[in-house]
Amino acid sequence: MRTVFDLLGDKEDDATYSLGWALAQSERLGRALLQQAYGTLTPDERVEGVRLQQSVPGAGRTDIEVETHERHLILEAKRGWELPGVAQLTQYARRFETGRAPLLLVVAECSSAYAAARLPPAVDDVGIRYLPWQAVAATAAGIAAQPGTPHAEKRLLREFVRYLKGLITMHDPRSNMVYVVSLGTDDLFGAGISFADIVVRHDRYFHPVGGGRGGWPRTPPNYLGFRFDGRLQQIRHVERVEVLDAPWDLLPELAGRTDWERAPHFSYELGPAIEPPHAVRTGKMWPNGRCWAAIDLLLTSATVAEARDRTTVRLDDAGA
Repeated sequence: MRTVFDLLGDKEDDATYSLGWALAQSERLGRALLQQAYGTLTPDERVEGVRLQQSVPGAGRTDIEVETHERHLILEAKRGWELPGVAQLTQYARRFETGRAPLLLVVAECSSAYAAARLPPAVDDVGIRYLPWQAVAATAAGIAAQPGTPHAEKRLLREFVRYLKGLITMHDPRSNMVYVVSLGTDDLFGAGISFADIVVRHDRYFHPVGGGRGGWPRTPPNYLGFRFDGRLQQIRHVERVEVLDAPWDLLPELAGRTDWERAPHFSYELGPAIEPPHAVRTGKMWPNGRCWAAIDLLLTSATVAEARDRTTVRLDDAGA
């Protein structure tokens, strides 16, 4: 065990308990978190309570609640790039009572740009803010480094920071990379289906296993991005992958109708579509070009080419 927090484990609830314990033991961390979430805090405002996983019928179970005499913050903690849905946040918004300023704070591993594209600014007039785990770790480390922080609190916060850095994937610049491909919209073999239809209608995709000519990946990506009609249409998480010699035979429209060479192909089952919040045009790329790009940059850039280039700079800066 590297830290006392490792005794809890590395699951999502474990990270929640660890943050809750750190907040309960360090009022400085609680005030700093409130300051980041609300943007302001009165000088005499103190953290009066930290509650973990409180359940209310019809209003869900919260992860962490932090309260002062003026504010009531509900914090939803997530592992990875998963974010809570609007329905879940709307349930939490019913928990607030009049008299204190309400706020919903989401903590996860994704970038702030990605979260801004996926989270609404408010639900039921309750504001929503986002903070990456990296920022939480940096805040705790900063408090631990302050001369006025008591030694016991310093030790606890430093262990909390070490725990977070070993737990989350924020240090891996290649996490959540998307392999972006171009899809044709022409009818295949008179079968009434196109490559775009294979993705959109059947939630499937396939391509040759890499290693030969063509530049296809040697290992299957976690995310695939699909562009057609001149822009990025959607991003899909790969739910399942297998290697098949003729994956098109799984599609009723194409079974037995193609003249494609049978060879090892990655055959993907795709998760729900993530659609860009604005039009992401192709940019300066070959019409059938393929590329890698970070998921947050794809969703916040004007073009796929821009996201590709910004990803290259990010990886170069990280030495990856």
